[in-house]
Amino acid sequence: MRRFLVRALLPSPGVGAAIAVFAATLGQPNNPDTLWHLAVGRWIFAHHAVPDISRFYYSATTGFGYDYSWLSQAVLFGAYRLLGGAGIAILNSVVAGFIFYLIYKLLERNSANLLVNFGVLGLAFATITAYLSGRPVMFTVAFLTLEVFILSGFVQSRSSLLPPHSSLLTPHSSLLPHSSLLPPHSSLLTPRASLLIWLIPPMTALWTNLHPGFAVAPLLILAFLPLARTARDRRTLAVCLAATVIAIILNPYGWRMYLMPLETARSMSMLRGLSEWTSVSGWETVVWGCLVALVTCGLSLRRQPLPVILLVALAALAAGVSNRNMPLFGVVVVFALGRTLLPALAPVFGRSGLIRKFDVKFEAAGGWFWVIAIPLLLIGSHFSPLASRLLPLDLEFNFSGYPAAAVRYVENHDCPDNLFVRETWSSYLLWAMPDRKLFFDAKGGFSREAAEAHSELVKPKAGWRDVADRYGLSTFLLERGSPLAVVLSEAADWRREYSDSLAEVFVRRAAVRE
Repeated sequence: MRRFLVRALLPSPGVGAAIAVFAATLGQPNNPDTLWHLAVGRWIFAHHAVPDISRFYYSATTGFGYDYSWLSQAVLFGAYRLLGGAGIAILNSVVAGFIFYLIYKLLERNSANLLVNFGVLGLAFATITAYLSGRPVMFTVAFLTLEVFILSGFVQSRSSLLPPHSSLLTPHSSLLPHSSLLPPHSSLLTPRASLLIWLIPPMTALWTNLHPGFAVAPLLILAFLPLARTARDRRTLAVCLAATVIAIILNPYGWRMYLMPLETARSMSMLRGLSEWTSVSGWETVVWGCLVALVTCGLSLRRQPLPVILLVALAALAAGVSNRNMPLFGVVVVFALGRTLLPALAPVFGRSGLIRKFDVKFEAAGGWFWVIAIPLLLIGSHFSPLASRLLPLDLEFNFSGYPAAAVRYVENHDCPDNLFVRETWSSYLLWAMPDRKLFFDAKGGFSREAAEAHSELVKPKAGWRDVADRYGLSTFLLERGSPLAVVLSEAADWRREYSDSLAEVFVRRAAVRE
């Protein structure tokens, strides 16, 4: 009975990792992009249709606005409508927990040692979770991790994990059963692994409607195809690849989805001006650069297959192009480290009795109880005053950094249309004033003309008046003391209508209603 209670209350390492990540990522939603997706999701719920994104903007230079994340937006707004900001926070943390459960199981294929696995998991946590924050990209990270987990399980065999210089282990046969970094069970291809591979095509069909990152799905299969051990396995992967390519068309836009990656590539020069599309910098570059060096320089006791090295190199290149690709890089490097670093360190850690004490191989069903109990506790705290006092989490959106008072002034005083607001506040305005069309937002389409006009106004140049006249701008809502606000305060044809500690509202004098 005692043993049953212990197994019922203590989670397995993988479930424990998921619970820890769930708790660590649970926080107040405060990403402006989330508000934009919620606003579009609200429209989807109201109209029961997939929107033309250009309908939210009056610059209208992009033509039809394809909404590549419509299902994510519907899911996010559904969570918000059910639980408010807590719904978004819980959904984000559940996805994060799922991601790190899979990452831990990926590591566990090569190591049963908690100390080693959680060390690598900590690096992945610092890299990946910063880019989730209740946005559609979290589904791409989840599906990417699941696909790597499935494909690596399909192509992996026990022989591919053992170092060729087995003499490092065999002279001390007593080390072999206790080796912290040997797989806890044979990883030869099993019927279960063969069946899981067919989860990828339907997963891709769902992925295609959730986030543009779906383009990674067939590329990953191509990367793993050369790692298959037999001709039969390669044929299976080839059929899975064909089914995945076909699954991409199962969306409201059909075959046009194949053009989406090309559109993004053509818009890269414009997107580079946005902070989330800049390359990684700081400690992330140093840490993951060192890990790539360990993988590609062959720290493991055998040479790595070329596809593994190419996969890591391409992931590093993607992160170098845009920091929004850093989660992709983190997942791929964790997979590569499992193939290289962990087997290489097996002889070293196998000789350490202290480290062997961290070998944990049991699976406790009770871990799933905690996975269910914690979300239920948080949901209960949203409705119960007593639970709220016991668990004082404020998971509602923090609107303190947005110009709520200025927006109320614009609405109450019926300021003219064709309102301009810089991109940092555009998501909030789309959420707070759904009936007002906005000037520009990069999420609303990749319009080079509108992007350049936005840039000319944010940092006003000599031709800023031409831009205002070209688009018929009548109202500006700007950060207090911003360069354009200073210019407008000195312009004879513009009048400051409102000002507070955060924002200012300017209206063209000819359009001022007396």
